[in-house]
Amino acid sequence: MSETYNIPRDQTLKELVSLQKAVLLGSSDAGAVDRYFNGLVLAAKNKNEVDSLFREWWATQYREGETTRNDLLERWFGTVLDDTRVHGVKFPLFATSQSPNGELTDDSKGLSCTPSTASSAGNDPFAHLPQFWCLEVSAEKNADGSHTIYAVELIDDLNTVRSGEHLCWVLQKNTYTREYDENGYRILKMRCHPGAGYNAWPEGKDRTGKVHSYIAHPKYYAGKGADGKITCGTGLAPINYTAHTAGISLWRQRGTQYSGASGDLLKFLHRMMWLKYARKGNSGTIEGCSGYNYQYTAAVSEDGVKRVILTTAQADTLFVGSAVNIGTNASADRQVASNYSIAKNVRITNIETVNISNTNYKAVTFDVPETFNSIAGTTYVSTMPYWSGWNDDVLGNDGSKYSYTTGKEPGLLQKIEFQNGAYLIVSDELWQWGKNGDDDFTFDCYTCHDQTKVTTSGAISSDYTKQDDLTMVFPSTQGNAWVYIEDTAITKDPAVLWPLKVSTAAGSGTGVKAAMSVGPAASGVRAAWVWAHGNSIYFLEKIW
Repeated sequence: MSETYNIPRDQTLKELVSLQKAVLLGSSDAGAVDRYFNGLVLAAKNKNEVDSLFREWWATQYREGETTRNDLLERWFGTVLDDTRVHGVKFPLFATSQSPNGELTDDSKGLSCTPSTASSAGNDPFAHLPQFWCLEVSAEKNADGSHTIYAVELIDDLNTVRSGEHLCWVLQKNTYTREYDENGYRILKMRCHPGAGYNAWPEGKDRTGKVHSYIAHPKYYAGKGADGKITCGTGLAPINYTAHTAGISLWRQRGTQYSGASGDLLKFLHRMMWLKYARKGNSGTIEGCSGYNYQYTAAVSEDGVKRVILTTAQADTLFVGSAVNIGTNASADRQVASNYSIAKNVRITNIETVNISNTNYKAVTFDVPETFNSIAGTTYVSTMPYWSGWNDDVLGNDGSKYSYTTGKEPGLLQKIEFQNGAYLIVSDELWQWGKNGDDDFTFDCYTCHDQTKVTTSGAISSDYTKQDDLTMVFPSTQGNAWVYIEDTAITKDPAVLWPLKVSTAAGSGTGVKAAMSVGPAASGVRAAWVWAHGNSIYFLEKIW
């Protein structure tokens, strides 16, 4: 800085630093400002400190009518959030050890993560680091392939960010990763700068070819907003009873630039589990909803009510705020209309003890528009996938509202809600069964990362790319079965999460602790249904 000042003799060093800072922040030298705040970020000890620095930096740099939220976020993630650290993890390949556990390496060595709940903050030593600090925004993809950010967490009202008027995304720095095998081990490293063997996250590059300083992922499962269009926001019922092609059609009603969930979301979450917890899979660490599956009939009859009387033991398995179907017969199949003949996918608003004929029961009340008659032994309550936002009050970036290990709730990882009890249907991948020259079954992966070109029919068009390095081969004698994933593949397409090898030697407690449903066929296209259960990554929807 070239300016000089007449400093009073009694001026303290603290006052001098404050004066210099004020002059710097009032200057037009954006690079100098960003370097200054980068030093403060690197010196920060926790996420709250970095959050405060972000607010302060934004307040000095945002100028109404001159700068945009996009512009500032490119600077924040690109130059303020920058360091030289390398974060790594090392796992034994299945042939070396069946253990699902690895060890953190490089600058992550010695760090230990514990997920959070709504009542207890865990320990996340990564949350304030430049490569892991993340932020919620409200944004929209534009038809030309660019995007516009409309609201930003910590700056704008959080209710607006999560409203679903625009899509709620979670941003994180677009870093570089390198994955390789060495001496029977799988090694993954992540850093801020490019280098030999390192690749930026593919979701950091938009359809126009622009590489952004941040990557973006949907915070929630999709639901329908107030305008009836599919969106991503809090407090929305998940879109169930649909299929791959129907989901794409719903997204196209929002805009031709949309097709739905992308496979790179799975890859990202899987790698974050690796880099923060040194676990090959999430099961047992942040379980997600893998076992919240209950069906009960009314214990007592009532007329003109919005509740069902259950035994205390039954009601104690349910959560206020979770969702159910209410029907008129004892069919656990949620596709059967009688399963939801009274109400479909409604939330529980209250559970309270009641005494009827000198017996204690619990009344489970629902958010339904009309009263109904509840008939003992006939009226049927069946749990359903969670609405979005279940984990909004979790006191950290990772965890679950009440317990992250019981398998009864959605999980949260890097602010992203996952595994809500429903399948997530991937829109930009199609998988195809076939036969090779030895009469063995083959299973191939095709990707179409330009969502404007994803087909609405489920057909593999010329816009799809066959991933030649990922063909799986099964013997001609292979039948329908669940098989477990030993390791995931190192893929040429970094957006794809794919098994390296599946077998019956692996199980729910070894390797990736995840399974794949295999249904061999001589031909046929399949859509990816993922997160079927806590210990299963893949389930296949037959298209034809």
